[in-house]
Order: sequence, then C-alpha cells, then structure tokens
Amino acid sequence: VAIAEVGRGYSTIRRRDHKRVINVTADVARGTITPEALLADVEKRMPALLLEHPGIDFSLEGEQQAHTEAAEGLFRGLIIALLLIYALLAIPLRSYSQPLIIMSVIPFGTVGAVLGHLVMGWDVVFFSVLGMVALAGVVVNASLVLVHFINRRREDGVPFLEAVSTAGVARFRPIALTSVTTYAGLMPLMFEANPQATMMIPMAISLGYGVLVASVFTLFLVPSLYVVLEDARVFLPRLRRSLFRAEIPDSVA
Repeated sequence: VAIAEVGRGYSTIRRRDHKRVINVTADVARGTITPEALLADVEKRMPALLLEHPGIDFSLEGEQQAHTEAAEGLFRGLIIALLLIYALLAIPLRSYSQPLIIMSVIPFGTVGAVLGHLVMGWDVVFFSVLGMVALAGVVVNASLVLVHFINRRREDGVPFLEAVSTAGVARFRPIALTSVTTYAGLMPLMFEANPQATMMIPMAISLGYGVLVASVFTLFLVPSLYVVLEDARVFLPRLRRSLFRAEIPDSVA
C-alpha cells in the first residue's frame, strides 16, 4: 500500500496564487561583487535550470523588487525635480530660455559620474543613479554664477561679447574652489574601506566626479550657449520679417 521512508519534512509550506513557493535569500559581500552583477549572473543561469526542471518558475523579489519600484518612482521624481529647478531659475532671472542654458550642464554631470565609476573601478548601481539625481541640483550652481555675472555686466553697460568672454575668467576661481572643495569633502567616503559604507560609495563617486567634470564643461558650454541664444533672438525676428515681406506680393495679388 505504501513505502515508508525516513526523511526530512517541510517545516512550512508557503503558497502564492495556489502555487507552492520557496524563498531563496542571501547576503551579498559587496566588497567582492555587487548585487546587480550577482543578479545578472542568476538571470543568465536560470533558463538552463528551468529546462532541467519543467514546471518551475522564478521571480526576483525582496530588495531587487524594492529597487525596481524605487527606480520607477525615481524617474518620476527626477522629472518633478527638473521642473522645480527650471521654475526656481526662471522666476529670479525673468527668462524662459536662460534656465535652459544653466541646466544644459546636467547631462555632462552624468557623464562625469560614469567616468568616475570607471576611474574608481566601480560598477554603476542603484545608489549611483541616486547620486546622479542629486547631482542635477548641484551642477547648476556654477552655471547660475556665470549667467548671473553676464547679466550684471550687461546691465552695467558692458558690450555683450566682452561680458561673455570675461565671465569664465572672472568666475573661474569661485567655480573651481567650489568644485574642488565638494570633491575633497566626498573623498573620505569614496576611499572608505569599511564594508558598512559600501552602499554609499557609488553615490559619493557620482557626486564628486560629476561636479568636477560638469564644472569644466560649464566654463566653455554656458558662455557659448549664451551667445547662441543671443544670436537666435536677433536672427528669428529678422527671419519672420523676411518671410512676411516675401508673402506680401502673393497676398496683394
């Protein structure tokens, strides 16, 4: 009728959606491997395992699921943050276009964050992205200083090209000092050997190297875009008048 065997029974049987489930958990030695690299390796090996055991399925839960949900909220938060930064810049500057010039350095800050990870030998992880989002509100400081200086010089009656060309020279020292001191303040965390600080190191790398690279691009990019914007303001009205004059004979006819 039956065959009895001595064995180990299940202490708890868990089910989800009428299916039996087993939770496999582990702690990651972050000094050896990152969670992202480990999960990528798991996802790479799982198809072969599923072929050997038909009827079994798997899903990533726990911290990975929390990171996925956080990443979705992070993207929405980034959009809101950029809109708030634009509004906070547009109100005091009384301009719709100058905030775009100031915010143009944000992508270069992200480039600097990625380069920093390459230099430091770290992978880009979730906390790196958090640092890049925080970086968006930091790198605009140097651009704001340049644009404000140019506006003040123009109000004082200085010719346009002279005000733009001298802005980078005049504001080089405060921009450089701000960037270097920010990087120096993050250095202890970037080179921290304690495993408990491992989660925060990618964020510090994103902020430190992002500020350095963005500041260098700011000194060249912002004055150039300012000149382009001024040329566009002069050229577009002329273009509209030329088109209007070209349409007058047709309308008269």
